[in-house]
Amino acid sequence: MGYKLLRQLFIRLSAQVGAPAPGGQFAHYKEDLYLYGQRAFGVPPDRHYRMLHLAGEEKPPIVVLSVIVIEAEGLEAKDANGFSDPYCMLGIQPVAAPSSPQPQPVTPSRTLSDACGGIGGGIGLGGGGGGDASSGNHEKLRKHHSFKLSFKRKDGRMREHRDSLGGALPAKFIRATSVKPHTLNPRWNEKFRFDIDDNSDSLHLDIWDHDDESSVLEAVRKLNEVRGVRGLGRFFKQVCQSARQSSQDDFLGCVTIPLQDIPSTGLEGWFKLEARSQRSSVQGRIRLKMWLSTRENRGISEEDNWTELMQHESLYATFIDYELRSWNKETWTWNGDLPGPALTILHQHAVQGDLTDLQTAIAHFVAASRVYLKNPLDPRWMLQLLTDIEHAWGGATLTREEEMWLAESFTAMLERWMHQLRHHRQLFPALHAPSLTRLEHVLRCLAYLSNMKAFWKCCPFNKEIRGEIVATLRKGTPEWMNNLKNSIMAGEEYDHSFVDFLSEIFIHLQHARSHYHPLFEGTNGIPYFSVVFKQMDKLLSDEVMTFLSQQDHPDSRLIFSVYLEVKDLATFNQHLPSGGDHKLLLPKCYEWFEPSVSCWLSICKGKALQRVRMAVDLEKPCEGDRLVKHSTSAVDIEAMFCQLRDFWRLLQWPKAHSIPLLSQLLDCICSAALLYADIVYQRLMETGYFDRPGPFKICDEMGIAANNLEYIYKFISLLENYFDFVTLESIASESQCATLTNQLDSTLSQLQARVIDILQRVGPQMQETLKKTMFHVAWSPDTLPTNQAVDPLFDYLYTNLQSLNLSLLPQNFQRVLFEIWEYTLVELNYQMDGGTNSEELPAMFHERLHSALDLMVEFFLADGQGLSLETLHSETYYHVEQRLQYHRTDTESLVEIFYSQRLQEQLNTMTTPYGSLAVRAYFNHDSLCVEVLHARDIIPLDPNGFSDPFVIIELLPHRVFPHCTEQQTNVHKKTLHPIFDECFEFSVSLEQCRSPGAMIAFTVMDHDVLTANDFAGEAFLALGSIPGVADTVGVDNFHGLKPVELILMQQHQKSEFLTLSLGNLVYWGHV
Repeated sequence: MGYKLLRQLFIRLSAQVGAPAPGGQFAHYKEDLYLYGQRAFGVPPDRHYRMLHLAGEEKPPIVVLSVIVIEAEGLEAKDANGFSDPYCMLGIQPVAAPSSPQPQPVTPSRTLSDACGGIGGGIGLGGGGGGDASSGNHEKLRKHHSFKLSFKRKDGRMREHRDSLGGALPAKFIRATSVKPHTLNPRWNEKFRFDIDDNSDSLHLDIWDHDDESSVLEAVRKLNEVRGVRGLGRFFKQVCQSARQSSQDDFLGCVTIPLQDIPSTGLEGWFKLEARSQRSSVQGRIRLKMWLSTRENRGISEEDNWTELMQHESLYATFIDYELRSWNKETWTWNGDLPGPALTILHQHAVQGDLTDLQTAIAHFVAASRVYLKNPLDPRWMLQLLTDIEHAWGGATLTREEEMWLAESFTAMLERWMHQLRHHRQLFPALHAPSLTRLEHVLRCLAYLSNMKAFWKCCPFNKEIRGEIVATLRKGTPEWMNNLKNSIMAGEEYDHSFVDFLSEIFIHLQHARSHYHPLFEGTNGIPYFSVVFKQMDKLLSDEVMTFLSQQDHPDSRLIFSVYLEVKDLATFNQHLPSGGDHKLLLPKCYEWFEPSVSCWLSICKGKALQRVRMAVDLEKPCEGDRLVKHSTSAVDIEAMFCQLRDFWRLLQWPKAHSIPLLSQLLDCICSAALLYADIVYQRLMETGYFDRPGPFKICDEMGIAANNLEYIYKFISLLENYFDFVTLESIASESQCATLTNQLDSTLSQLQARVIDILQRVGPQMQETLKKTMFHVAWSPDTLPTNQAVDPLFDYLYTNLQSLNLSLLPQNFQRVLFEIWEYTLVELNYQMDGGTNSEELPAMFHERLHSALDLMVEFFLADGQGLSLETLHSETYYHVEQRLQYHRTDTESLVEIFYSQRLQEQLNTMTTPYGSLAVRAYFNHDSLCVEVLHARDIIPLDPNGFSDPFVIIELLPHRVFPHCTEQQTNVHKKTLHPIFDECFEFSVSLEQCRSPGAMIAFTVMDHDVLTANDFAGEAFLALGSIPGVADTVGVDNFHGLKPVELILMQQHQKSEFLTLSLGNLVYWGHV
């Protein structure tokens, strides 16, 4: 087969057709073409020469000119309606040889109708061209049927010349198009084929306006139906004579194209119409497409080139195989470019075989497909071959045989590409850039194929390619996973190799998302990652469930490792398209592992408690550059807690389902922390620290114990933020969140109580010394300045606080500092109460104590290094500072402060056991009216279980209302709910009522005859809030005012600062 094809090739090469292609394309020496053919077919030199010799002796093939008359435009109007009815006559015009040595006169352009009119007696016409080819110039002229003479009736000279031998005219190659009525821009698109005897001939075309049925057109049509030389000549003579007599067709123009000007690539374009003489004028142009080919007389239709098509495919495949054999790299790196001689050979073969562009593109694709099935080729080249087919498809049609041939190649390549996609992970590794490029172009080939008209024409029943790709991926994923599992896991048992298997799956999914998915999505619109992950989700879920269903898993680390891998795999679901119910299993993997994790946490609690005891038994003080003392047990336990915390972080349990396990984890941590606190506290107690009396002396055991517990306290206090309780509160139930919060709060409060209990022993041990030094401050002579009187106190505090600061953590030191501050304030307060009642206090006693208090605040503030000002201003501080302020205040102001406090108490009191009093008060026309309406639930003060109540009304303070005496209601006997309904008027001004602190005091008394009246309760009403005072508008309808119900109060806090101060003032005679 190969040698036969090569022999046919040599015959074709020896008879090249067409002028050189534009730009020098397909222009190679025949010797180069012969040599390339020899190498490609692998023919030995001796046989190659014999084949060349035999090819030279073969009869050359017949050259054929194919012409498509496409359209014309801008023709001249010949009919009365402003249009024409154009048709074309075209044929081969040979070049006439001269009849004598003398030069012939120049003859104007002739038409094909002229040729028809010039047929005379004795001229032989026929399909074969009659006459002997070796007879002189006249015989050659008869052979080529010259068109140089006119067929129409001319003058006598022309008739004589027509009858001469030199006027022999042909009719063999005359063809005519159809008539296009009523148009100046006709479109024919009709094809004609002419056998060529001489490459020097020309194509001649006339355009005529058709006028009646007996025209040159009809004559030519009948002429071309004649078979046989003699019959053709007689009939053409009659037709031309009839045409000369009627002469109704009007000439519209002509075109002559030398065959030598037609390149091997063909010629297509617009040609300007020419006139037949200098006196006539034409207009317009015509569009033609022409190409040359060859044929052999095989007794089949001239249009049938199936043999040439098959030869062309075999030739192209042979050249590809030869180039691949010469290629020293991977076959898929060859880009499909053939050398120049190969392209020239293929071009000449296609031209001479009259292969269309579509047939050539199909043959190339079929050949490349045949090679692709054996050797992987560059898919970019295959994509180009598909593109060539689609571009050449247009309106062309294929024979059924050709369609089936192309369909077989389409199907084979589709199967091949699907096979590659099925194994794309092995064939196109994600980290190998050239392989990814190949995969991309394979996908582009499939995407282009799915939109090709040629594909769906040849394969109308094929499945949709995009769906086939998805199905292929779904088939390939289980196969790949099974192969991967077998390559990693030795047997059916699940050991740590199962973790490696899951890790490889994770890496692949990363590659799938970052490398494969963009290729499939960008080329074919396939959600690759979604397709693959959904399938892997089901397959991996089955594997994990099988793993967990094993009877025993003594190695909890293996379960935990598997969970971590599965949890990481589940995170890929966030890369799936949103808005769809994907029904994935891996995101719920926590449900599979929850029993195992819960069991592990239970075991972990026991081990944590055991580790606490071991850490305490092995503890020793930490040595180093750090001045703060602590032991190794706190460091070990905090490290254990960090491991548990990090374990929870690695779990990444869904927050909505994490409460039960998190509660277990917190219980483990909190139980270990409380156990440690109990052990540390008990060990400190065994040292006798809590039973040690003063004076205070720093000890290492106390500092280490407090610091150890503070380490643990600080870690646990951060767990609320680390476990994100805020988010849990938004998604979990209130009871669940309360459980977690209570666990932490309870543990923290117990730890803090332990630390405070340890540090609280510092104050009592310092108390005796603080009392002595504070006594020195209070009772030093007035001649000794206060800043010197406090020196012993501050020296003592500075020495001990410096030692405590070095021994304790900052938080613990702050606690101790506050404890000492409170004890110092207590001793200062004690000194205020320490004066005897028998003799008078020093004149500057309280001034000295107040100055000492200010110095103490400055000392404990320590320029921002000690307690904060807010901490220093504690309740005890305000107690002491207020007492000192009272002692520095005059009596009248002190009384006003007392009543202002009682008024504030009235406003803050909502209920008491002493009952209530209803009153109404208003200011009207320079007088204050006070109505005492009634009282309820007055306390019984008489033995009979009742009281005899009356109310005393008084305006306060006295300095504002110096002339207003108190008034009282009538006494109501034996009642606890008296109704008074009495009105009292006080002559006061509006300015007095608006004075700061102005109020009405109501005192409820129980009237006794023999003894002093008993106090039942009191109430206060601010004058600034009553009608007429609160606003400037007078009160006209005072009976419509709403009564005010005041709660009756009694003062039980006999130790109240102000009360004590007032009592002292009374005692010393100031009131």
